[in-house]
Amino acid sequence: MSKDTKQGPSTIGSQIISQWIEFYCYKIRRGDVIFSKQLLKKIISILDKSKIGRISEFMARHIIKEIKLQEGDVTYSVLSDHILKWNKINRLQLNRIKQNNNNHDDDFSDMFVSKHNLGCNWSELECKTYTKAFELIGENVISSEYDEDMFCIKVINRSNRQ
Repeated sequence: MSKDTKQGPSTIGSQIISQWIEFYCYKIRRGDVIFSKQLLKKIISILDKSKIGRISEFMARHIIKEIKLQEGDVTYSVLSDHILKWNKINRLQLNRIKQNNNNHDDDFSDMFVSKHNLGCNWSELECKTYTKAFELIGENVISSEYDEDMFCIKVINRSNRQ
């Protein structure tokens, strides 16, 4: 692992402890439950597709409340960082790709892309949840799309202005 990350064992150990304290300890105190990927895939696959919109809206509001409890103000960068951290700690691949919009010199966008192998219901749920979360804090989601293996949302990032 040390060779893969090009970090010393003490640095890796420190990161593991920090992540555990930041995430798992907080979740354990709150009584949250962690599911295996296979169990999560099965649970999500049997969701009624007609209810995914309402569920994602509930989840987005819950995410914003959780971040407010931890951070106070929920800004673009705070929400982005939390979403990326949650996915990383849960071993779900979510990448942020920064882009400069061609139509405005001072507008940038971030594309959040996830490849997951958890099915179309998961893609739709996550895509709509993150879209709604950004909208709840007043951000402009340019586009969103999903299929059975991935989802992608593109959000204007005005916090990158120079």
